[in-house]
Amino acid sequence: MSENTCHVPVLLKEVVSFVPNGKIVYLDLTLGRAGHASAILERLEKGSIFVGVDRDRKALEESEQRLKPFSGIRRVYLHSAYAQAFPAIRREGIDKADFILMDIGVSSPQFDTPERGFSYRFDGPLDMRMDNETGRTAEDIVMQYSERQLTEMFRRNAQCSYANLVSRRIVEKRRVERIDTTMKLVETIKESLPAKELGKKGHPAKQFFLALRYEVNGELEQLEKGLEEALDFLSPGGRLAVIAFNFEEDRIVKECFRRHGRRKAVDKFLPQVEDEPQFLELTRKPIVPTKDELERNNRAKSAILRAIEKRR
Repeated sequence: MSENTCHVPVLLKEVVSFVPNGKIVYLDLTLGRAGHASAILERLEKGSIFVGVDRDRKALEESEQRLKPFSGIRRVYLHSAYAQAFPAIRREGIDKADFILMDIGVSSPQFDTPERGFSYRFDGPLDMRMDNETGRTAEDIVMQYSERQLTEMFRRNAQCSYANLVSRRIVEKRRVERIDTTMKLVETIKESLPAKELGKKGHPAKQFFLALRYEVNGELEQLEKGLEEALDFLSPGGRLAVIAFNFEEDRIVKECFRRHGRRKAVDKFLPQVEDEPQFLELTRKPIVPTKDELERNNRAKSAILRAIEKRR
């Protein structure tokens, strides 16, 4: 895959279609390498405000350089997990947003850098931290969790089949040597699985790496809290767009949007009053990549876009 392909933002045209017109406040809570942000800033009116948030300091630094040409737009960059970013945004004198984007998960540059430890395709240190300046690593979890804790984590975070077998093998193997690289973990997983599982399509370590990545970064908890914070931060008429990359992430987004976008129950014994929902789902059915996009960027194949608007 070429370097350019690695940086192609997914569902770009569809995301841009939800950006309101006029002078707006735009928050990108998962800035990455500013693929979506650069396209959106091109259409913003002078006087708009842009806030870019990311847990990866290197991504922030690269994005800041990429977005320098957009004069006339106030730009703010915050090194933070998105669910914790809102107090810092308010300290910048910004208390509402007209458009918020959340592009969930790990960016292509993070996956493609072996030293970050996200990929089961490259050998590297077993790290997996989105913010690699702080917090426990995947190695810490693999070496310290009990067999029971590992099994529960694999099942809870990614519904891993044979979680008990893999957890048992991890505990056995770490008594002999440290499981401190991605390839050592891949080998351990493969050693644990029956032949019929190894023969299935797809990489046998995929779900286990996903579960471990979620545990390291608290991603599902971040998503649940971040969605609520983002919805509360929207101005009337403001929109939130979220791109998820697997069933579990999309389930959380869908349930949140449905919960806020439905009418509240009315007591049948009291006079009936129409109670319009505060939010309107703009995507009753999720938006997925077109065939043309998939031909250009295979990494878009699991992307799922949903959007919601604050009515009042």
